[in-house]
Amino acid sequence: MENIPKRLILMSFVLLTTILLQAQNIDVTDYGALPNDGKNDREAIQKAIDECRKSGAETLIMPPGVYDISDAGAIKLMNDIMAGKLGENPQDVVYTPYFPYSRGIDFNGVNNLRIMAEGATLLCHGWMEPVSLENCRDITIEGLTIDYKTIPHSEGKVVNVDKEFLDVELTDVQWLGDDMTITRIMFWDLQKNRLLGQSLYHPFKTRKLDEKTVRIFTKAKPEMLGTVALMNHMMHFRPAILVHEAKNTVLRRVTIHAQPGMGIVGHRSHNVLMEGLRIVPAPGKYQSTNTDATHFTSCTGLIRFDGCMFEGQGDDATNVHGYYHKITKDLGNNSYEIKLEDRWCTHACVLDFPDIGNALEIVKKTTLEVIDSLTVVEVDTFPREWKSVLTLNRKLPGDFNDYYLIDVTRLPKLEFVNSYVGSHLARGVLVKTRNVLIENCTFREGTGTAIHIGAEGDWREGPGSANVTIRNNRIMRTGRGDATNNGACGIAVNVKAPDDTKAGIHKNIAIVQNIIEGENAEVGISIRGAKGVELKNNTFSSCQQKIEVRYTEKISVSD
Repeated sequence: MENIPKRLILMSFVLLTTILLQAQNIDVTDYGALPNDGKNDREAIQKAIDECRKSGAETLIMPPGVYDISDAGAIKLMNDIMAGKLGENPQDVVYTPYFPYSRGIDFNGVNNLRIMAEGATLLCHGWMEPVSLENCRDITIEGLTIDYKTIPHSEGKVVNVDKEFLDVELTDVQWLGDDMTITRIMFWDLQKNRLLGQSLYHPFKTRKLDEKTVRIFTKAKPEMLGTVALMNHMMHFRPAILVHEAKNTVLRRVTIHAQPGMGIVGHRSHNVLMEGLRIVPAPGKYQSTNTDATHFTSCTGLIRFDGCMFEGQGDDATNVHGYYHKITKDLGNNSYEIKLEDRWCTHACVLDFPDIGNALEIVKKTTLEVIDSLTVVEVDTFPREWKSVLTLNRKLPGDFNDYYLIDVTRLPKLEFVNSYVGSHLARGVLVKTRNVLIENCTFREGTGTAIHIGAEGDWREGPGSANVTIRNNRIMRTGRGDATNNGACGIAVNVKAPDDTKAGIHKNIAIVQNIIEGENAEVGISIRGAKGVELKNNTFSSCQQKIEVRYTEKISVSD
């Protein structure tokens, strides 16, 4: 050993280290995915992902540039929708349990992987789910952008308005023609740099006027003249990123510019961190996702947004909740069949069910009051029949038809901090979970209430929230139209049930040191159906009524 030159030993060590590092890193370009070449990179990127799964590589590298992701099935679906083959509202067909769809890149079963994609863009051809994270653990995606070659909405300036129609001069004429599929139209006010308060909804009849102008027959309003019409060709479908049955997912500096559905959907997953997430329109555009920017259902652990940005999406910035399940059969021996009613799909379009050992609250349908809590002893699932069979630790009280069951073990903590929510449709943050912090955020000119704490029996989304802190946020001119709750521009706490007069559905809420600037708003903060509420050091302007309180116990208000 003494005769071996030290230099040779050092060279051998460096070579071995290099080989080991190369084995831990996989570059998509080595598998044929070359950015900016205009070729379909879907198969090549998938090969690189599959190798990561096989080899246990720690890093997947996507050098900067545009990667085209094309799929024949996704293109066919897009063309069929725009040809009217799926009806006036395609959501009724495609947003259903287990509807077949195309995936862009699929990380199913991959663990312990960091995707380094700073400056990399997935440009999708056809309407699809661009990134699927199912059955994954410890996945981090950094710097990736998702956009579409043919975005799932059209934009154009409103150049003429009549009581029965409006004319739109399109910036992109790919879908221009008679009988365009349009499910909703939002309107961006160029003078105020925000959405108008109200949108228009299908059905629409259209007629091509010339090579760039379409006439849309609907009940138009004068204030629509000169705005940019944002015409959605699809409502709910697949998310840009699906996080399903995953653990410890990190999305860092990820950008989503468009999606025929939601931006991110998380379902039955544990711990999702979004840091520097941006769901915003592409340069020169005014809309981002067609529906919610993000949506998390039946998750555990922590859902955290830190330093994120949202604008132009067609629904809430986030909605975090569980599901109220209908009890359909008493099978005896403490066993019951449960299901979401047939017309209700989960947001991931897969079955929702509790796990063994989980706590279920028994909730009265008429009021959403919690009657009791039971524990799941056994579970049997029937995904295609959209039902589960549960054995509980004891029998349900009374007539099971009077109750819903909701899994309160699958309720994550929520932190929404240091983030910006620009003008968009509906609410900023919709809370139906427990242990929540909303802090140091700005909400600007959304159409609905900025922060909504709700139990929504009409949507089968709950439960009542608890231990919620809303602190040091600036809320500006929100609550001007669609999805304004209780007339509140800033913050609304309420219950949507046949009888909404019961106190204590929501518990332990602190609303402290927020600045709420209305626009001749009816109410700044509305509290209903709660117990144990602290309102302290909040300031208001341009609100006809600062604070409204109904059906609430143990509330303190101080300057």
